[in-house]
Amino acid sequence: MRRIAHPRAITIKDGLGRPFFVSLSRHVLLLCAGLWCVSGWAQEVIYRCGQEYTNAPKDLTRCERLSEQAVTVITGLRTQPAPVAVIPADPMPDETSTKAEPSRTVIDRQGERDVQARTILAQELERVQKQHQALLLSFNQGAPLRSASEQTAPLQYQERVASLKAAIDRTERDIDSLQRELARRPAPMKAAKP
Repeated sequence: MRRIAHPRAITIKDGLGRPFFVSLSRHVLLLCAGLWCVSGWAQEVIYRCGQEYTNAPKDLTRCERLSEQAVTVITGLRTQPAPVAVIPADPMPDETSTKAEPSRTVIDRQGERDVQARTILAQELERVQKQHQALLLSFNQGAPLRSASEQTAPLQYQERVASLKAAIDRTERDIDSLQRELARRPAPMKAAKP
């Protein structure tokens, strides 16, 4: 007895004449095997050899095998874009103000800040100069007066003389830097009043 295939049953074949479902199942199996291999690669053994972490140590006797742990990825902070100021293309002129006034206020504010900075620098320079004079007086040209405890301990006296000399050098450098900074600052200009 001979079987006759149903005329409506059409089998889809791949390019090599095989039924399509056989080809599809092979692709699914290959995909699963590939994923299994990739997951196996992610779980390789890691060794700590001193300060180095590696999966291929040169000398296995000097390395310690680390236990497998779940990997935690912490994303970094994302920078926020700076806000952009929107300036109208055609600002409407105000009858009470002119374009010169806003720039004048900016210049006035900057001038005030410059005067404040100069005042602070001048005060700091004066304070450091007074400190320098006091250190020079106590240094007494390299022979400061000995205290009662320093009469018996000459090493303590030498340490105090060395610290006084270092403090004098430091205040001299401070004075020089403050004078340079004052020279860089513009002198306050007196605005002519209309």
